[in-house]
Amino acid sequence: LDRPAAQVLVQALLAEVTAWKEKLEAMKKVADTYGSADKEKILPLIGQLEQEVTAAQARVDQLENECPSDWSPMKNELDDLFGTIGSSVDRAWRDLEGGNVGG
Repeated sequence: LDRPAAQVLVQALLAEVTAWKEKLEAMKKVADTYGSADKEKILPLIGQLEQEVTAAQARVDQLENECPSDWSPMKNELDDLFGTIGSSVDRAWRDLEGGNVGG
């Protein structure tokens, strides 16, 4: 990718990371309304998701700083990571909303 195309890609990836961070914050607020037993079940999952989002952020930052000539491997890795985060967040969110925390 040339530099302008790379920057567009980085911006798109950063927007996705930001969206995940906002979802996690919303999940924490919902978890805060739960009793301690349920909260203890969901908080480790939220913590794990935060680690995955942080890892994705680090990869995006690396892409932005290094601007490799071949982005494909890192983009594929990020796509996989975002897919994993997405399914984990969706599953956790369903559990939160359904009250089946850790069910």
